[in-house]
Amino acid sequence: MVNYLVEEGHWGIYKNIENMPLERFDSFRTIINEFSTKVGHITQFSPVRGKRPFEHNNDKEEIIHSPRDDSFCKVVEGKLPAVIISKDTSKEEDALSINSSKAILSEFNAISIVNLFTPMARVLYDNVQQITSVRDKSVGVGLVHLLVNHYDTLSEVPISEVEQLLLTTRLAQKNSISELKAKYDTDKLTILHFFNIGEEAGASICHLHSQTYIYANEIGHGWTSLGFLSVPGFHKKLKNNLNYCLACELSKADKKVIDPIGQDLLVKERKVFENGEWLVVTAFSPERDGQLRIFPKRHVSQFIYLDDKQITDLAEALVYANKALDNFIKGTSPSMHLLQDRNILFRQDNIGYDSGMHMIIDIIPIQRIGGAEIMETYRIATMFPEDVAEIMRESLKETK
Repeated sequence: MVNYLVEEGHWGIYKNIENMPLERFDSFRTIINEFSTKVGHITQFSPVRGKRPFEHNNDKEEIIHSPRDDSFCKVVEGKLPAVIISKDTSKEEDALSINSSKAILSEFNAISIVNLFTPMARVLYDNVQQITSVRDKSVGVGLVHLLVNHYDTLSEVPISEVEQLLLTTRLAQKNSISELKAKYDTDKLTILHFFNIGEEAGASICHLHSQTYIYANEIGHGWTSLGFLSVPGFHKKLKNNLNYCLACELSKADKKVIDPIGQDLLVKERKVFENGEWLVVTAFSPERDGQLRIFPKRHVSQFIYLDDKQITDLAEALVYANKALDNFIKGTSPSMHLLQDRNILFRQDNIGYDSGMHMIIDIIPIQRIGGAEIMETYRIATMFPEDVAEIMRESLKETK
């Protein structure tokens, strides 16, 4: 391994405490929740993020592509150094390693590396090494999981390669969690796992990849996470049943489901795709037109706990769900302002919280919104999700 000259902040490595990323909570939108964690609007300041390269081919097509010699391609070809955490299902460097290297990686399907422009401090050394309190600093591990072959969207990737991407992600996350727990002597970690597909979805490089942010300090959660973590307990109280899980009810094939607040969730009408382990439906109350929601049929709270069969079937579900969304967007009116760009968000219990949450995955296309919809957790949709699902189901018949 070669220790390349590291600029301050690259790969989350800092010498100067004044340069470290920090976080601030909005005092008017922050509470302490039932898990004794701060929850509210969080702004994280990370100056190094402003130095990220934006590598797109803007050829005015529907989808903006990354060039075939983008930075990720150069890492795969051994032209740029990286801190490599995993290759397929093999562990490489520790998540807190400072060892970067150049290596030709074309024999593998997928790799996990440390984000060069990670928004948190990952390694503290020299005069920063002995800091005893980092409460207002953002510390943890930022990972990038990428396919060795160049693709821009999940829809075009062979299912077998998506499976390898998910497997290397699971391995890298497990090892990172273990190391952060030991370093910071904590059982609680915040974990964010997501795909940004396309420039409008926030991708600085369109070469297909996902990311994981794992925070080791008390960064807490935003209001969205508060809902996902708090709702399971609320449902159990309403149902007077400690074993009740709404997602488990939804996952029972074609069963009519009335949610705890009295809504008929119309599962059969919203179903787009399913296989042995996963159910894909249009969101009952979508954040954007065409939003898809994916449930594991077996109760699992975190991505790292998915077994190999669930990983295999998730790869298939992700590919077909994205194809269905592609087809739907292509057929919509320009007045709907739907782009092919999208975010894929893995909603899961945070490490050490044990909220009883059932993991779900949201696929949310980019759509222009404003006004009241920004003021509140509120959306004015133009199509019923039952109608969207019918269009998507029909489109998949032609795809398979």
